[in-house]
Amino acid sequence: MPPDPPLVTPLEPWQTVWPAGLALLLLLWGAWGLRRELRPTRAVWAVLALALVVRVLWLPLGDHQFDGHEAEYLDLLLGQRDLSRGGPLLVPAMQWTAWGLGQVAPWSGTLLVLALGGSLLAIGAWIGLLSRLSEPRVGLVAGCALALWGTHAFWSSSAYNVMHPHALGAVSLWGLAVLIRGGPPRAAGAVAGGAAALAVAFRAELVLLGPLGLAWLVLYRPPRWRRWLPPVVAGAALGLAALGLMLYPGEVPGAGERGLSWAANRGLFDYFAPFSSETLLLVPLVGLGLGARRWPRLVLPLMVLVPLVHAVGATFDDYGFRHVLTALPALAAGLGVLSLWRPAWLVLVASAVALGLHTADVADRYYAGEDDFAASLDPDLPEWSLDALDHCALVCEDGRVLPEARQRSHFNLLDPHEAEDLRRDSGCLFWLVGFQDHRWSSRAVRDRFLRIQHLYETESRAVVKDPDTDYVGWVVQVGARRPGTVPPAWGVQPPADDAPERK
Repeated sequence: MPPDPPLVTPLEPWQTVWPAGLALLLLLWGAWGLRRELRPTRAVWAVLALALVVRVLWLPLGDHQFDGHEAEYLDLLLGQRDLSRGGPLLVPAMQWTAWGLGQVAPWSGTLLVLALGGSLLAIGAWIGLLSRLSEPRVGLVAGCALALWGTHAFWSSSAYNVMHPHALGAVSLWGLAVLIRGGPPRAAGAVAGGAAALAVAFRAELVLLGPLGLAWLVLYRPPRWRRWLPPVVAGAALGLAALGLMLYPGEVPGAGERGLSWAANRGLFDYFAPFSSETLLLVPLVGLGLGARRWPRLVLPLMVLVPLVHAVGATFDDYGFRHVLTALPALAAGLGVLSLWRPAWLVLVASAVALGLHTADVADRYYAGEDDFAASLDPDLPEWSLDALDHCALVCEDGRVLPEARQRSHFNLLDPHEAEDLRRDSGCLFWLVGFQDHRWSSRAVRDRFLRIQHLYETESRAVVKDPDTDYVGWVVQVGARRPGTVPPAWGVQPPADDAPERK
């Protein structure tokens, strides 16, 4: 008989979080050395006040719900869940943060305050670094854009590991800006290295800021490198250790479907709203182009960051608004550069209006309920019963309509072959859109809704209302796969046959 495989002892929670702990010490040591660099002006405080108003008063923060992994972090905070070794979905650093906060402030709002504080810190750090490396107006206008940006505002109220890692990434880059402008090299290097390692420990994709920071170091070549290089290298090593412990022994999320995901998402720019098309996205990119003539060492790496974030994010099957947050400060910097040219002010005002409309839409959809969803539907659509859906394959994740064993989700439509198999069985394919698709929530179901609309020709057919369960659904017929959304070797989906009318 073959020998028994060797037993592998699971890692203890402390064994997966120690790099983050050392990175925190490195950051705190560096921050103490840079305490004299923290001198926000009144203008900076005004921008942060604007951000606070948008996040606390404009968004209906009282409607927030803990759902998905948010609920798990809340359980850790309240002492209702034990720490584990964690992984990409339940991140070790975030687990320990929630547990630690629960020891001193076991209140559900603590996690929201953490996210809100991280949001303000991120905006302040970006204002500081752009002001140091370009002009104060560029930093302030960029900060105003981030303060108004609905996507940034929404994730500022999420208990997920989203906003505070982005704040740490911004602090790391701010540390580099202090270093470049002649600040204390050892302390600035410690802030840059420690914050970068912590950012990656909280959220793996923040590693994409690494090439940006490295490019700035190479292009600016700060002096006294023997003092700042060791803490920067130490931070990089701790970040890689945290990343390895987070991902081992599992896979990076989305592994095995990179080619299909890339084909599906490469042309999807909705997540950059309100700059949600190639044409609109040119507005901040043109600003960056103008800035590259004046500050090439600062701006050229920022220009590369935007397509890099999109290209990497597009290879993930659940790509969404939260993944483009890394690129939003670069786009905001482009708007900041536009403020230096008087002829561009009209475009800048239009961009501010667009940002406001986007935020208004986010606020309207912020954890919206079923009644809000029902009120948003076209009143002229016919009303069907649930029985009228029996003749078509149905994509629906609501237990009031289908038992869990029969449910199909958005992910069943990602593969065109799987979608065609569903359609072939009955000759038609319906997608029952629910209130989760309509609203903005940390579960990010709306992100998937936008992807399906991007992938397929769709047609509104009816509204379904079930008085017994108060369920409301929007019946959408899924048609042909749009060209260019599948890998070339897979071919293009043929059009679907029209479904018969149901009463």
